[in-house]
Amino acid sequence: MRHRIRAAALMTQGDSILLVCHKTPETGSLWWIPPGGKLESFDQTIFDCARREVFEETGLSATCSRIAYIRECRDLKLGVQHLELFLVADSYTGEITLAHQPPTEPDADMIQESRWVTRAELPSLLVYPEILQQDFWDDLATGFPETKYLGSHDFNSI
Repeated sequence: MRHRIRAAALMTQGDSILLVCHKTPETGSLWWIPPGGKLESFDQTIFDCARREVFEETGLSATCSRIAYIRECRDLKLGVQHLELFLVADSYTGEITLAHQPPTEPDADMIQESRWVTRAELPSLLVYPEILQQDFWDDLATGFPETKYLGSHDFNSI
């Protein structure tokens, strides 16, 4: 089984969280996740990775300082074990745009939009990780006092 590290940023604005909408090509289903992506060989840290991915997927420049959540998942179809690190964004600047998404990225065609999603909208969307639906807001209110392990699950990719 191959391994993949993904770093993503948790960015909020009032009662909204910044999410990226992906579309599964085969089924047309939509799902939302915090901006982030694969740790590349040129990324010196997970924080560098998150900063780069946030810019590519949203056009925003973000600064992250600590890990809020860790999640593992195994793609049984592709034989990849993912380690996902969700980082707290302390600040950000810029305007949301998809213009910085590299066209050569494998998932470039899957990304539909990036936008601020209100807490009230979340229950009507397929959002990962699931903690973003409720407990995330409690953790945000208390300043993410500890890193939480969100568990491990298996799935079959497209």
